[in-house]
Amino acid sequence: MPQTSFQAFSEKLASVIDGQSGADRFIEAVSALYPCEAAFAVLNRPNASPVYLADSYADLSSKAAVQRYVTSTFEINPVHNAIRGGLGGGVYRMADLAPDNWSATTADVIADDAEEISFRTPGWPQGLREVSVLVELEDGMVGEISLARAAASKGIPDADLDALRSVLPLIRSAFLRLASNSINNLPLDQTKSRSLASFGNDILSPREAEIIQMILKGHSSLSISLSLDIALPTVKSHRRNAYAKLGISTQQQLFHAYLKSREPEGEK
Repeated sequence: MPQTSFQAFSEKLASVIDGQSGADRFIEAVSALYPCEAAFAVLNRPNASPVYLADSYADLSSKAAVQRYVTSTFEINPVHNAIRGGLGGGVYRMADLAPDNWSATTADVIADDAEEISFRTPGWPQGLREVSVLVELEDGMVGEISLARAAASKGIPDADLDALRSVLPLIRSAFLRLASNSINNLPLDQTKSRSLASFGNDILSPREAEIIQMILKGHSSLSISLSLDIALPTVKSHRRNAYAKLGISTQQQLFHAYLKSREPEGEK
């Protein structure tokens, strides 16, 4: 690790930890240690939407995509679901956290086989490889900073990930400082979130709802069969019945119906 990079990291991060600077400087600090095209930082909360802290995406469409992520598409994102599944603090390649057959195609989530998880949120820059730095905080929260590099670069060297792992305690201290300010200032309507677990519960059987949730998280029928220890034809039958009850016929329509269900009544 170049000495100049670590010095820039430590100076910028120190200003965040002592309260002189905010989340924008935090992203600058981590980006000095791990050079990248863009980054965003959020606080993941149990049973609630992420709290946006800051991002360094350059254009308005990309920034809008980050906001789309924290308000809707986060629940079908591999990193967020891994956190909800109990993933602890560490440094992770996003591609390593994706389900076996990740696929999403909607007006809100665009299929793109060039992407490492085969989809992207509209407006999100194409051809990026993301690394997520996660730290466990108080009250079940997990701080996350996502760092994106162009796919044209030669992968993500283990040495770069090791550099981030070596400073996780310092990153956690910065997140604790940012979290104490951000959570206290949240508007009341942002303290709770509709849950993926509630989607379709009023018309689907428990097994159908479970399978629909796994589809939304990117699992294939085979993966669902293996995970739930039920026969593949049974999975397909439950899926077909659930689609009929929801008034849809394709996976694209399923994702659209789910995202539509999250919108306030006046916006549907």
